[in-house]
Amino acid sequence: MASLAREAHLTALVDLAAEKIPWLFSSIVVKASSLQSRRDVLTRFLKASIEGNYLALTDEKRAKEVLAREAGIVEAKIIDTSYNDFKQQSPVNLEPSRPGAQNIIDQFPVLKSRNLDDYIDDGILGELKKEGLFAEMQRKYAKR
Repeated sequence: MASLAREAHLTALVDLAAEKIPWLFSSIVVKASSLQSRRDVLTRFLKASIEGNYLALTDEKRAKEVLAREAGIVEAKIIDTSYNDFKQQSPVNLEPSRPGAQNIIDQFPVLKSRNLDDYIDDGILGELKKEGLFAEMQRKYAKR
């Protein structure tokens, strides 16, 4: 939506990405109970999401084709802007930004907890790192 707003020449009051303000621009959210009861499914989902991220970040032409098709965007300029936003905002390994998460928590004064570890569980990502998934993705999707 931010890409479309810029294309419509709307004035941004705050542009978190451009001003390098830590934020979570995208995330995968599940109930804590699902982390254990559906861990195998979530692990496969994360693997696929991570590989899709690597592919999108290294194959711009293909990524833009998918973006255009799936989002129904026909204007090349909007596709370019959206893809550039994605490249700036998407962490390659889908690791959440702790400073970004803290900024979000700070926006909600009445929370059960202010401890980031009550909201972020990077256990599956840690396991995938130990298994060598990220190193494999870096080899497989080295800049083409």
